[in-house]
Amino acid sequence: MAPHIDKDEVTKLAFRRYKSDEPYEKSVWYLAELCCIINRNLKNGFDIEPLETDNLILMLRDDVNGEVKMPSQDEIRSVAEVIYNENPPRSELHWFIAEKTLLLEEIKKVLSSKA
Repeated sequence: MAPHIDKDEVTKLAFRRYKSDEPYEKSVWYLAELCCIINRNLKNGFDIEPLETDNLILMLRDDVNGEVKMPSQDEIRSVAEVIYNENPPRSELHWFIAEKTLLLEEIKKVLSSKA
């Protein structure tokens, strides 16, 4: 089951986030949270390129069965600190959040079809 993430969807979602005028720190936290959730559920989750991902079923971690595994607040905080210290431009934050949001939606679809 190949994910259905295309660049146009990512662009639209990123633009909506841009228009929402969310504070920078909140965007950093949200990106960190998405990254941690994806990493908890996929093998090498931090290295996934959402637009180039082929088969999510093969990428699921062995201990994931039926529902999305959630990270701890400490995990999210440490990733948020790394992202914040890298100081990515707001446009990159919005793009990465859009990519990760769509990837997480696909992960949820795969998990619900496995249940």
